[in-house]
Amino acid sequence: MVSIPKIVSVLSCGLSLCFGSGVALAEHSPAPSDLMKSDATSDRQGFQSDNEKEMNDAQSSKRTEGAKTIKGELFRVEDGNYFVKVKGGKEVRLHTDKTTQMKGEIKKGDQIEAKVNHGNHALSIRATNPTH
Repeated sequence: MVSIPKIVSVLSCGLSLCFGSGVALAEHSPAPSDLMKSDATSDRQGFQSDNEKEMNDAQSSKRTEGAKTIKGELFRVEDGNYFVKVKGGKEVRLHTDKTTQMKGEIKKGDQIEAKVNHGNHALSIRATNPTH
């Protein structure tokens, strides 16, 4: 016959495994509220406090500090570089990346206006009179 202590130990072991795996699953699974969260910056854009707005304005002005404006005709785009013919026929290369703000559809032949930093990295580019 099976002894009572063996039965109790088997049952307690089974229960601890059952509850233990449930705890482990709960420990690693995200909370329902975490699953529903989206990008915090996009959620708060319209609902920023005055302090948040001031911080964003300060970051934006710091980013454009020392920036200059280049105007001309876009004549070539190659590997993230925009080549612009400015007044006097001089050609200027503008480097772009994912931080560059592109305003509208910009294509070869457009007159553009670009805000660039000291290294000719384009902070923003917009077409001033797009070709059709």
